[in-house]
Amino acid sequence: MSHSGSKELPFSSLPKMWVYLYPYLSRGELSVEHVRQFLQQPAPNRGKKTLYMHVPFCDTICTFCPFVRSTNYQDKLQPYVDALVKELKSIAGTPRMQGVALDAIFVGGGTPSVLSPEQIHQIGETIHSNFKLKEGYEWTFEVEAKSATEDKLKAMHEIGVNRMSFGVQTFNPKYRKMFNLTASHDEIKRTRELAGKYFKGFNMDLLYQLPGQSIDEILEDLQHAVDLNTTSIDAYPLDYTITSKGFLQSIKKERLPKPPNAYEKVAQQEVVTNFLIEHGYGQEFIYTFIRQNAEHKRFVFGETLYGHYEDECIGAGLSAFSYQAGLVYRNFDQVEPYIRAVEETGFGADIVNEYHAIEKGLIYFPKRMSIDIDDIDRLALDARYYEKLDEFEAKGLIVRDGNLLKLTREGQPWYMNMMIEMLPERTKHLHDTISATLNERAEFTFDDELIVFA
Repeated sequence: MSHSGSKELPFSSLPKMWVYLYPYLSRGELSVEHVRQFLQQPAPNRGKKTLYMHVPFCDTICTFCPFVRSTNYQDKLQPYVDALVKELKSIAGTPRMQGVALDAIFVGGGTPSVLSPEQIHQIGETIHSNFKLKEGYEWTFEVEAKSATEDKLKAMHEIGVNRMSFGVQTFNPKYRKMFNLTASHDEIKRTRELAGKYFKGFNMDLLYQLPGQSIDEILEDLQHAVDLNTTSIDAYPLDYTITSKGFLQSIKKERLPKPPNAYEKVAQQEVVTNFLIEHGYGQEFIYTFIRQNAEHKRFVFGETLYGHYEDECIGAGLSAFSYQAGLVYRNFDQVEPYIRAVEETGFGADIVNEYHAIEKGLIYFPKRMSIDIDDIDRLALDARYYEKLDEFEAKGLIVRDGNLLKLTREGQPWYMNMMIEMLPERTKHLHDTISATLNERAEFTFDDELIVFA
């Protein structure tokens, strides 16, 4: 897309997908036995340590959701929880985990609030009996407004959960119908009220860059979000490459509007950032905004997931990822194989890669928005990383502030380009392959090419 006049841009296009987690995984010859042996080693002294648990079941499926999930789960739920508990005990019993205390826990999905109060207590008792928790730990539980009943939130509070996150995505009836979002406004309001009763931190997810969405519609959603007065808001652009194929086909056949073009994406991101900052929310990460007068002003799990090489996250449950210093692996992504693997070995690992991603903190720097220069220098990285940082600084994308490198407001729309630019060659090739495959799956062209601003 072009406009009259010209202004030189740092990049000629926006990426068609944004990175979920780094480093990427590829199927190889390593097995669960390699995971078991690795976990016999002590963890690095540096860095935060976190635990992720995945609950893959949902009452309804949102058309935008990229995560592993399924409905018709009632007969599977208790056997799954039993397998999850067994895997948690296996993880906790390893020398690597016995030597650390957890900074944060995150229970995600799917919809973890489909668990009964008894199942929530079962998981909580397993955690407290087998893991060490740091003083001041953060424990987040994701919920969905329809299933977030008071008895369940009370059970979460009783086991030590202190942060809740719930997805609203949009308040607009047109888009709620488009994405199969079935919770009512009353249920959303009730969930917010219960969150304030039981937790010191409560986050709300909001989506924008929706098909045909206007700036006015975005502003209406943002006002509704601010009115809920959650302690934080995660405002994400919709990643079309990982939505359902049926949803993409509706766009291709013009039953739904096309995604916004690159110019509109940049403008919408600026609107969202400005609005939330002007309404008292500080920008923690690119998409995470925390209310400045909130009691809980951090997202420790996010700090770890998007942190440095020694910041480790170990996963339990279906399709859960583990990012350890030297090993990356993903669990089985179907319920029966996952349960069978845990019953046989105590672990659910399926795809296992040995990889020392010492550059992880630098790759995530644009998403985290700042990095300590000492944390870069201690890694003895290749000179190309420093050349890239100099290039970004010359383009006004980052700035030096004392001992910190910080992403500028001008750099924010291009944070994903910067992450991709800094990927090592072995990962860059894999990223390009995945991106091309997902784009082909969409079967229509995303208008993310050259923008020239007036």
